[in-house]
Amino acid sequence: MKEYYRVLQLTDTHLYPADYENGFRAIAALVNASDPDLAVFTGDNFFGKDGQDARFYRRVADFFAEKGIKWAALLGNHDGECNSMNRKQIIELVESLPASVVKSNPIGRRYGNFFVDTPFEGVSLAMLDSGDYATFPERIRSRFSSPYAALTEEQIAFYKENAAGKKAVFVYLHIPLNEYLKAYYLALANCKVVYGALRENISSDGSLRRRGDVVCSPAVNTGFFEAARSVGNLKAVFAGHDHLNDFAVEYKGVILAFGQRSYSDPKQAYGFAKRGFTDFSGGTVTDIFADGSFKLRQLFLKDI
Repeated sequence: MKEYYRVLQLTDTHLYPADYENGFRAIAALVNASDPDLAVFTGDNFFGKDGQDARFYRRVADFFAEKGIKWAALLGNHDGECNSMNRKQIIELVESLPASVVKSNPIGRRYGNFFVDTPFEGVSLAMLDSGDYATFPERIRSRFSSPYAALTEEQIAFYKENAAGKKAVFVYLHIPLNEYLKAYYLALANCKVVYGALRENISSDGSLRRRGDVVCSPAVNTGFFEAARSVGNLKAVFAGHDHLNDFAVEYKGVILAFGQRSYSDPKQAYGFAKRGFTDFSGGTVTDIFADGSFKLRQLFLKDI
């Protein structure tokens, strides 16, 4: 058995048919450079009409199967909006594809809630569908500070039941938890940021592009972080969603990390170049050990 279990997080590729070839080359380069045991796309993955998205998912699956690498794709807030398939159909397709570890396991209208066991006893990954958009009452409660959904009470119960008794759990989802922003400021104030920075909706000259949402968390906090932490084995949470944020910080004994945006078309309005930043597309690599300890690092396309 290997000394570690390696997970490569890929996120927010936002690939349309015109970007498929460049995006596929980026994905392949990151996989080849990291040699993971599991690759996880944490949402806003591949878009397209007339079945183009489904064909691309199949192409990606064949790539992983040929390399003997397991993979998973979780849902982001945009998955299903610009697709031939709705959210349920995307997850059901990914579940059926070669080398996929995905399980649909719908909880309400959330699809893709499941645990992945590593080769190490009691060490697991939790994959959750963080949803897309908040209900109107939730947006009112937040004074319209965020349009995004939160994990549901049913998902929290599912997590606690399945995480109980494990040695270590690592969570993957799309929309960052509400605790991310406070955690970053605390770490910054104490000079304890593990790596990365807060950049979302901040211009390259440091000015705020619009009010709020420098971390694009849910409109309401349904308490997942504290509930998961109360089980006693939560090691880290990995999110996507925010294209420019790429920090990792420790908060109450848990690492809260953003994945590197894995591909950015320079023409995209929400890409690095259009926002005045150097392109730091890449992936997040986590080596997990038998005792539940782990090491994480950023992997940049520009360095491959």
